[in-house]
Amino acid sequence: MVFSLFGCGSKPETATPSSSESNTEASSGTTNEQPAQEQITLNVWHQWSNDVNELKKVYEEAVAEYEAAHPNIKINTETLDTEAYKTKISAEFAGTASGIDVFYYWGAGAIKKIVDAGKLLPIDDYLTDDIKNKVLPGSTASFEFDGKTYSLPTFSWYMALFCNKELFDQAGAKIPTTYDELLDACKKLSQLEGITPIAAGAKDGWCAAFVYQAMALREVGGENINAMLSGKVPFSAEGYKEAADRVVELYNAGAFGKNPLEVGNDDANTAFITGKAAMRLNGSWFANQVYTDATATVDPSKVVAVKIPMIPGKGKETDYCGGFVESFWVNKETKYPKEAIDFAIFINEKVGKGAYEIGAGFSGWNGEFDESKLNPLFVQIKDLLNEGTTGVLAWDTSLESEPATIHNEQAQTLFAPGADTNAFVEEHIAVLNK
Repeated sequence: MVFSLFGCGSKPETATPSSSESNTEASSGTTNEQPAQEQITLNVWHQWSNDVNELKKVYEEAVAEYEAAHPNIKINTETLDTEAYKTKISAEFAGTASGIDVFYYWGAGAIKKIVDAGKLLPIDDYLTDDIKNKVLPGSTASFEFDGKTYSLPTFSWYMALFCNKELFDQAGAKIPTTYDELLDACKKLSQLEGITPIAAGAKDGWCAAFVYQAMALREVGGENINAMLSGKVPFSAEGYKEAADRVVELYNAGAFGKNPLEVGNDDANTAFITGKAAMRLNGSWFANQVYTDATATVDPSKVVAVKIPMIPGKGKETDYCGGFVESFWVNKETKYPKEAIDFAIFINEKVGKGAYEIGAGFSGWNGEFDESKLNPLFVQIKDLLNEGTTGVLAWDTSLESEPATIHNEQAQTLFAPGADTNAFVEEHIAVLNK
């Protein structure tokens, strides 16, 4: 079934500077022969290095389409896993990043240091009315700085708690809607031999931070967190320590297994899809892996996606973690600015549309979408998102690089014996409230 999600869109056009959109007529007597086109290689970097990641396939199919339409352009792609990728991009842009033309990264605070250093190309002059009309209203805030647009969205995401109903039934536990039910479920699930109640993936800082951010969302509320992340409210405000205390309480109850800091994102995902973990807190993109990963042994029809459990009397049920923040950007030092910007706009639209059609994310682009392959788990998350009112981006994308790094590292300290939540708060205050 083809479904018009946000309205009808037209066929993608090649981005050209708006100042040169008019055509110049050829003078009489000139030849009709076209000069040979320069052969161009664009070096493009992204973080979808795992072959089971369907977004990697979406990207590769889009590249093949682009190269077919532009015979003189070759796309050379480099990939790394997420954490290594962040480190590599930071190191490259400490210099000129001369080997990069276009690269995937997170907007908002995550990209701000690179923007402030003047190392990215704004794309405003290339945004035709056709392109602007295809972009979903309200989806570009993370890509705009000081009145300039540096990129366009791919897709948004939504944080959900994925639950294996079969394991819950075996443990006599209830799918949690409140924190107390979550804690009770973890205690019961921990009694099942070989089962980890929540596969946290805390070896990767962003995964540890996801768990803390989920607790903070329910303790503090979306509006208050956004105010804190923008520097309007101190981290010492009520709720942030309490959220850390809840993560520690879950750890002490055996929620994350024996050695959560030895298990990273990929291993945590594998544990869930092979039935060795009962819960996985992750972005909407994980719904696709549950259904498509060839190593999965769990029955996907027995998996449900639910909202982050509530803390009675605190937060709003319509608050959620997620939003538009992922995109492809253009290095100011590229030798081919027109071609690089054209490809960046193209790949953002293609990945945005493809992410929706495979059930991994929610497109930032208007147009017709094929919903025939959407898996039921993704549809559940889509319904949850439709109920949402206030979204909070992952903190390591809202914050600039130094506080983002410290936040992720401090979140990891909550997944070890003797965690000090007072020190956790003090470290955040030191970097967030300078």
